[in-house]
Amino acid sequence: MAFERELQPTAAIRGNLQFTHSGLVTATYFINPLGYGLRKPSDKFDVKMAHHSLITNLPNGSLLLGVQARLNTIDVLTKMVEGIDLDECEDYADEVVASYERIRLIMPQTRIYLLTIPVGTASTSGVSALSRMWRGSTTTIDATAVSRAELDQYADKAQEILSRIGSDFDPVPVPAALFQWLWEHYLSRGAAGDPFAPTQAEALDDATAAVFRSAALDEGANTDRSHRLRPSFIPVIKLVQPDYEFMPSYQSMLTPHSFPYAGMAFPGGSEFLNVLDGMSEVTVDWGMRISTRPADQVLKGNELSLRRLGEQMDQRDQEVSFAQNTLASKVRMLGEYNQHFEVNGGESEVSFTTVIAVGGPTREITMDAVNSLKRKYKRFQIEMTTPVGAQVDLWSMLMPGSPRRRAFDDFAHILPSDMWAGFVPFNTSQVGDDSGPVIGVNLLSGHFEPIHFGIMEAALHDLSASFAVTGELGSGKSYFLKLMAVLVHDMGGQFLAIDRSQVGEWEHFARSIDNAVVIDLANPTVSLDPLRLFDDRIAGERTLDTILPLLDLSPTSGSGAAISNLLTPKGIAEHGIRSMLDLFQVICRLRDQPGSTEEYADLAARLGTVANRMPVLFDPKLPPLSLTAAATVVRSHHLALPTAEELVTPHLYNRLPLTKRLGTALYELVGVAAREAFLADNGRFGLLVGDEAHHFTQTQVGSAVTSDFSRDGRKHLAAIGLASHDPATDFQGAAHNLIPNRFVFRQRDETLARNSLEWLGVDLEQAPFLLSMLREETSPPVGPGRQVPEERRGEMFMRDALNRIGRGKILGPARYDRAAAITSTPSSGGGGRAELPARQVAR
Repeated sequence: MAFERELQPTAAIRGNLQFTHSGLVTATYFINPLGYGLRKPSDKFDVKMAHHSLITNLPNGSLLLGVQARLNTIDVLTKMVEGIDLDECEDYADEVVASYERIRLIMPQTRIYLLTIPVGTASTSGVSALSRMWRGSTTTIDATAVSRAELDQYADKAQEILSRIGSDFDPVPVPAALFQWLWEHYLSRGAAGDPFAPTQAEALDDATAAVFRSAALDEGANTDRSHRLRPSFIPVIKLVQPDYEFMPSYQSMLTPHSFPYAGMAFPGGSEFLNVLDGMSEVTVDWGMRISTRPADQVLKGNELSLRRLGEQMDQRDQEVSFAQNTLASKVRMLGEYNQHFEVNGGESEVSFTTVIAVGGPTREITMDAVNSLKRKYKRFQIEMTTPVGAQVDLWSMLMPGSPRRRAFDDFAHILPSDMWAGFVPFNTSQVGDDSGPVIGVNLLSGHFEPIHFGIMEAALHDLSASFAVTGELGSGKSYFLKLMAVLVHDMGGQFLAIDRSQVGEWEHFARSIDNAVVIDLANPTVSLDPLRLFDDRIAGERTLDTILPLLDLSPTSGSGAAISNLLTPKGIAEHGIRSMLDLFQVICRLRDQPGSTEEYADLAARLGTVANRMPVLFDPKLPPLSLTAAATVVRSHHLALPTAEELVTPHLYNRLPLTKRLGTALYELVGVAAREAFLADNGRFGLLVGDEAHHFTQTQVGSAVTSDFSRDGRKHLAAIGLASHDPATDFQGAAHNLIPNRFVFRQRDETLARNSLEWLGVDLEQAPFLLSMLREETSPPVGPGRQVPEERRGEMFMRDALNRIGRGKILGPARYDRAAAITSTPSSGGGGRAELPARQVAR
């Protein structure tokens, strides 16, 4: 089998430089797409401006590509283990191995963005030499015929162009083998032999040559009928490779016939290439070939066109027909077009040809996808066409270095550069990190890419790993907190979680972890005595932070000043204070001394009300809490804690009962203890988990704990994870400004849903539909009993450390024993589950 015509333009390759048979030399680069998704309009306008700078500085004949390809499962697993010593983290190694089958069933995909720019023409002798080499018996070309001086010249030209474009898209030269991969992908587009994306697992070498397979392109798929009398006029190409005749690829090329007459509003109406994502059973690539003209040339051309229209109108002056109105309309549009360039001096005119290539394993699947795309674009008032007879020419346009063909001009469109920039072709809905454990899949992009959350790697990238979660009861908040805790544990870190549930769901979960420590503050087995818990340097200050709010004392009052003096390093040493019980006894002794002031009597009375109620603070026989265990759960379900309203309303806070003051003091002490243990350079990652966010964000001590974890956690391998029902009330201060990773689960209450999306960073005035999506289409309870179907659990919105906003689905642990421990509780089957069992994965 062979080609009807020569469609592979490459004669030789040197790095990212491609030498073509026509003598053209091109340079090809990977493009880093800009975050888009659900970001605010102001951010999207920044993306548009970056594209405007791109298009106004690209040379004529440049090619923009968006290539869809399957992700290699091994590549995903490789990203999961970056920076992890699997010999030391056997539990995480088991999780990664168990993830293989689940990721394989999900079949995640990605889109690779490429930019090819012409950088010159080869010398006559060079072209002749290359041509001679090509006409030989081998398809492997030796690029050594090109001199180093010529290569440097082309590289300098490419660098000059990239310098004008700017660094927004972070172009990276492709390796030489990328051209071979791209060719094989085009030949197998959508079929079984379509190669995996060229990422880490299949790293492309930097060879200087490539071997290109041969194939037959049958336009119309005429070979499917052996007795066909007339040629087929179906706009489809059947590609058959000699070694893979049993799995042909059926492909169809679409191109825009017309765009909306009234224009395309940005943002929201002009990003027409985003429609291509999320097509099932087929692979969809796009390519755009562009050329530009500066404004002065456009204005000169407009003057000539206006003169010709004037002559035509004069010739038809006495004629009664619709033609006169048509000419007048053209004059008016030309005037508006001309004024646009006169007002915007930095504008240029863009001529672009767009090809959308759809490939599938059968003709029926491919044509169904083509018709589906046409219907989608019809809703955007964009008419797509699949021109018969030009399919092969349009197919060839997606190959870098392809010579200009008539079809490229026949289906070209012209726009001012600022309108073209509204297409924002190089954008992405990707969220999450580049590596780390897989916590879910991306639902917004349509490719089901794994969402990596490198919580333990964030510090290496100078980012905060702290995260916050919001959602209604049963939406998956607690499930997600437990998922992150067990991942931290399995990767060699440690966590401390405060369990407020009456059924002890965290205690039940911790029992599945070896050597986990469970502490009940109402029936203590350890002491939270700050004088015994903390180093002598800071023990006095930490005790004051606890005791003053507990006793309702001001640090400047008489009693407050008296206890403050006792807790200075001098006072501690002088009176031999080593514990809270010692402090109480010292105060009682000072009260009983002749001539003592009334402050000590007041202190003794206040401390006496709590000393017998809080053995966790005043029993010296209990060993102090030591946060050395890999997993620590502190149960606080018997503590009375104030509501968020009581904490933020002064008159309610002043009237707090003693039991709630005790509860708050102990809750804060746990957080302070975790801060002192985890924000220490011990080489071990520490995660503090709090399911009642307002106790960490609305009190002075709790707010300081949150701030320290958010600010300094990245320096000391630590993070805090908080959950709340209402972010507007609970996620204030550091929790709002400093915690970058945010997750929003189902929230059916309109006010809370609005608060959640605004906290996420969504502009609801520009995207009001997201409110109903969160309330009604995020893990919706349906059917009898209003249960959430297994496959819909864990849906959420998220914002990552780079402020990208997207929509995804949380996956539970791949290990069934871990998934069972997280999902189940002592009294229920886990209504808030968010796992996605491998057998129920569906695209």
